[in-house]
Amino acid sequence: MGSVVLITVNTLIFGFVNWIPTFFVQQGLSLTTSFVYALVIALGSPLGCAIGAFTADRLGRRACIIGASVMTIIFGSIYPFMKEPALLLTVGFFLIVGIYILTALLYGVYTSELFPTEVRLRANGFCNMLGRGFTVVTPILVVYLFRHYSVAGVLGLMIGLLVVQIVVVAAWGIEPAKRGLEALDPSETGATVAPQTA
Repeated sequence: MGSVVLITVNTLIFGFVNWIPTFFVQQGLSLTTSFVYALVIALGSPLGCAIGAFTADRLGRRACIIGASVMTIIFGSIYPFMKEPALLLTVGFFLIVGIYILTALLYGVYTSELFPTEVRLRANGFCNMLGRGFTVVTPILVVYLFRHYSVAGVLGLMIGLLVVQIVVVAAWGIEPAKRGLEALDPSETGATVAPQTA
């Protein structure tokens, strides 16, 4: 599960976010305009990270990951159809907010909490290796999809990965919010973990 979520978030960043200026230029905008648009949209990244940081404990990791994934799917689905600059920038901004909520949660919090203390660094490192390793093929996929299907094709790949992520986190994800690390692995003590209460 850790590998799936890190492959997804790395693909979102290296397959879409980093390519935004290129997409704008290829769609006929001037270099200056494309960088201005990319800058405005990128302002959603610190907001997304802040939202991820402040909601992870309050709402729970799983709920935030699934919610941000759904948000990213919604804005990613309508983004290719935005033609008016104001709408394009607004939808793009909220798309980036969703991506960076996931970035804050998955890089900064969630994946390291999936593993017991004795293997945490190795296991988290392995998941990060697979997540980063996938970025080797990401540019090839992005160029192919953009050339044949425009931005909609690139976002189709992202949305597909987000759907897989939702299913994986909903089916197998643990909820570590407001629980001690020892309580996440009941086999350590032989005790049953009580359900989390508000």
